[in-house]
Amino acid sequence: MLRRLLTAVTLVATLLGPIAQTTAQDNTGALKDLATATDSRQRVAAALVLGKATNPGARPALEKALQDKDPSVRAAAAAALGTRGEQASLPALRAALSKEEVVNVRTQLDATVQRLASKAPVRFLVSLGKVENRSGVKDAGVNDILRGETRAKAALIPGVEVLSEGVDPVAAGQSRKLPSITLDAAITHLANGQQGGDVSYAAKVEFLLRKQPEQALKGSLSGSARALAEARSVRGPAQIAQLQRDAVSGAVESAFRGATSALESAAGLSKR
Repeated sequence: MLRRLLTAVTLVATLLGPIAQTTAQDNTGALKDLATATDSRQRVAAALVLGKATNPGARPALEKALQDKDPSVRAAAAAALGTRGEQASLPALRAALSKEEVVNVRTQLDATVQRLASKAPVRFLVSLGKVENRSGVKDAGVNDILRGETRAKAALIPGVEVLSEGVDPVAAGQSRKLPSITLDAAITHLANGQQGGDVSYAAKVEFLLRKQPEQALKGSLSGSARALAEARSVRGPAQIAQLQRDAVSGAVESAFRGATSALESAAGLSKR
């Protein structure tokens, strides 16, 4: 199933050729094709045309197409919104990213969000501090997931610049005259269980928000998630480790649903 979905998404690249040139010759036709065409290739081509269109109806049509049943159309819509470069599309793109399950579509959505978000002025700096696994589960991989997912989710927040590993957050904030917030991340719970005929892992994560340079604790975030798999598919350590990592990833996503206001408040920007 996954192979079929990934193959479908690759159509976005190949359809930049003849189909895109011959389908939906004008903006009105492209809008109609994107909304009603039964052939997904036509919808992909229409999305790509609308990425360069000046029609005011193009952006809402593309944002709606982020929910198309075909992954290649969703990826094309995300790419087209990136081409248009309108920051007003960021809420729709972020909402789609939070729900998308197809890897290649998520990659395109993430790239577009990063591209549009980078045009916004940086309002504050975020760095990753301590990363701890306090769950008792001995798997270095879950710490890597915690670290990577935290950096990725923080980078999606408007006005945030995530500092590279090793950069001094105090010096960076002072030299650029920007508020600097450090996130200490921890996995506080990771345990297996049974749910019907499924094997499950439940995870909880916690983030402490410290404002630099005073190291003052300004707030916290927490999230939880559960990852499930059919018992018959969990045959060894590799499958168990993947369940653990999926649970941690979901818990980070859960925590960051309230991150924008928490980080802005910690940085003293909530009233600006």
